[in-house]
Amino acid sequence: MVLTYHLEKWEDREIVKVELMEEDTKGISSIVPERSLGENYKIFVAVLEEYEGILKKARSSQIFGLFEKLEEYFPEHPKVLFALSCSMLELFSKRYKVDFKEMLDVPGRKVERMEAPSFRNSLIYPEMVGHVFRVAGFLSAMRSVGEDVYLVVRNYPDATTNTVIGILKKFSNGFIEGQWG
Repeated sequence: MVLTYHLEKWEDREIVKVELMEEDTKGISSIVPERSLGENYKIFVAVLEEYEGILKKARSSQIFGLFEKLEEYFPEHPKVLFALSCSMLELFSKRYKVDFKEMLDVPGRKVERMEAPSFRNSLIYPEMVGHVFRVAGFLSAMRSVGEDVYLVVRNYPDATTNTVIGILKKFSNGFIEGQWG
């Protein structure tokens, strides 16, 4: 698998566009640095370079377990893992002719837009949790023990990540529209 990334301008900021390619098939995602958190694109490019060696040896068929391996090798970079997992889902979906909406979909569950709840502990930013499967599992686990969890949905500069976010909404009690910091 080949990992490429480049900088792009989006709205009033620089973002990192991430592409995973296997043969002729490509999955695309993006990382949005947040100035309010002291982030910039250089941090994410350095992490991508650390992960590149492992990804070069990987295949899209290894999607299950690959992100735990990356995290074990170089931990504490959930935004990068989230972007890589979105692009890997798209790559896997195209390569194996599986609709990635079906891989994560929770049938018959409609989730409403909410106003921000008064308690902040229930707000989940998916890119702060890690890879897509971890986000889905975390939201499901919290709901199963009776916790109210609300997904903070922010607009991404790529269609793949926005689609994944739309699917992840179904694992929460509701969603809140957020802005990038």
